[in-house]
Amino acid sequence: MISVPLNDEWMKMPRILKIEKLSESNLINTAVFAAVWGLAEISIGTFLHASKIPFRGAIMSFIAILILVSARSVLNYKGSLILLGIVTATFRLFLGVGFNITPFVAILIESLMAEIILNRFGFNRVTCIITGAAIMVYTLLHGLIMQAVFLGMDIYKVYYELVLSFTNKIGL
Repeated sequence: MISVPLNDEWMKMPRILKIEKLSESNLINTAVFAAVWGLAEISIGTFLHASKIPFRGAIMSFIAILILVSARSVLNYKGSLILLGIVTATFRLFLGVGFNITPFVAILIESLMAEIILNRFGFNRVTCIITGAAIMVYTLLHGLIMQAVFLGMDIYKVYYELVLSFTNKIGL
């Protein structure tokens, strides 16, 4: 059993996680941005997925970047973009068509990346561009990462063998 000192010494220990008390306006603004992003994910994302449009992940990531940067300009508390991502990802997971975990993971990682970059380096034009570029690079890698998660690392060996056989057939 862990014993906690009864004096105030335990209060002087550094906090691992600092949680800010959120104002009512911050909660409302977070809910509004989460609703907008969630509705975009559910409606536009489902349409793009059903129509098999190429680069649908990049289109959805572009929408996410616009919402994340706009949200950061309004929401000035730490963790706002992570909270926004959690709410949006939950909307997408349970209210979207079917049960697809990959958009859930993508939304969480995009919001985490935006939170880290914009909190660490400040909110300005350059960091907004860097945030957008980082999220788009992640979007390009997301499919490969998720295939390794679900299919194992051997999927890369399969891809390598396919490329080798193709290059041998065309004489490269």
